[in-house]
Amino acid sequence: MSNKGKDTALHEAVRYRHSDVLKFLIKADPKFMYGENISGGTPLYMAAERGFSDLVQIIIENTSTSPAYHGLMGRTALHAAVISKDKVTTKMILEWKPALTKEVDEIGWSPLHCAAYLGCSPTIVRELLQKSDKSVPYLGIKDGNKTALHIAANRGHMKIVELLASYAPDCCEQVDDKGNNVFHFAALLQRGCFDTGNLLDNSWLGVRGVVNEKNGEGDTPFHLMSSYQIDDPMFICNRGVDKMAFNNQNFTAMDILSRAKDICGGRDYILRRLHRLKEANVGPLRWRKDIKEDDGSSEGKVKGKGEDNDIKKGSSDISEVIQRRGENHLIVAALIATVTFAAGFTLPGGYNVNEGTATLAKKSAFKAFVVMDTIAMVLSVSAIFIFIFMSWHEKEVFLNKQIIPGFVLTMLAMGAMVMAFMTGLYAVLPESSWLPIFTCIICCSLFVPFYFELNLFFKWYTMWLHFHINRACYWLWV
Repeated sequence: MSNKGKDTALHEAVRYRHSDVLKFLIKADPKFMYGENISGGTPLYMAAERGFSDLVQIIIENTSTSPAYHGLMGRTALHAAVISKDKVTTKMILEWKPALTKEVDEIGWSPLHCAAYLGCSPTIVRELLQKSDKSVPYLGIKDGNKTALHIAANRGHMKIVELLASYAPDCCEQVDDKGNNVFHFAALLQRGCFDTGNLLDNSWLGVRGVVNEKNGEGDTPFHLMSSYQIDDPMFICNRGVDKMAFNNQNFTAMDILSRAKDICGGRDYILRRLHRLKEANVGPLRWRKDIKEDDGSSEGKVKGKGEDNDIKKGSSDISEVIQRRGENHLIVAALIATVTFAAGFTLPGGYNVNEGTATLAKKSAFKAFVVMDTIAMVLSVSAIFIFIFMSWHEKEVFLNKQIIPGFVLTMLAMGAMVMAFMTGLYAVLPESSWLPIFTCIICCSLFVPFYFELNLFFKWYTMWLHFHINRACYWLWV
């Protein structure tokens, strides 16, 4: 018996998570097959979709016949558990019916494809691989024949890529309908997060030569990265990457960069990097263009004339951008120095009329205020010195080295200034009141975004430093 939506009593028990009712209904008739409702969901699918692992266990263990497990869009209960990122339910369903790993939905997606797309926990992906047939990692979806490895690479889920590559090494060589492999999909991610370069560290991917394979249009992954102007130093400086590969239009990566419009300085960064490596050059079409533009007065003008002009112009533009940033940081640092300097002579609580000393000098909060205010002023003045020194130089290498410590000093001075403000207020407000504690909580909450921003910055700086160390070792080696 069901309602207008074809929901049985078992469907309703699952929907409202009535485990006792669910167990009673199943034990009353364990052989009864509970089918799909009007939306296509079975009780087992609904329980898995909602993450009700206790209900999933009841249905699996108390049904004498195999319960129906299908749901929306041809998905199974395993699809639902993976999409919910529920480790317990996923493991339970896999132990009950491991064959569900091969089941695909209406658009050809297996549970492994869903896990790769959503970036599920490596535990879930590992369970799927261990319980699945060897052919599952090679399954392609209907739209373009993309495998789970392609999807994971395109979504930037490196841990899943590593798991798939180690479990099924041959799938690294599989391509979609357009001839794109795992490196092409990583490049199509269109963001410079060093994902493509990190793929080269994987032993299964590095030894198979897929990094230089061409797709249907003759583009290597490096061609695609150049098209999107992704500056990935670890990838670009890797010796296994062929910088002189030609696509079907007889363009090298440098040709593509030279013809493209600059996007946020990315093109010029990559061109200068390639120019320093001396492993890349322009193709025959670019040479033909340079020869036509040459007046014939000097043979040396023909070779790479446009390329050198682009590099020089790009270097000049980048230096100007860095100098402008330094000027903006200089204003911020100067404001912090002004405020903290003034606070040092207008102390909280005022001065003792007879002795001329601070009236709150014995309070711990006041002492903390003096220390933090002094730190903020010293840090901001140090940053000002760096930014003033930057204005006398135009070389990009020098500017890059100076703006980073100047930025860090400014940020630390800002944090010390907030701490000085907080301790100063605490020193003058009555200790018995709730107000000092409340103001401290508000001020401390500022350090949450402050921490995350600095953490991101230091991660980027660590990768930048790691790249330059690797490049130095590379030049020493060659």
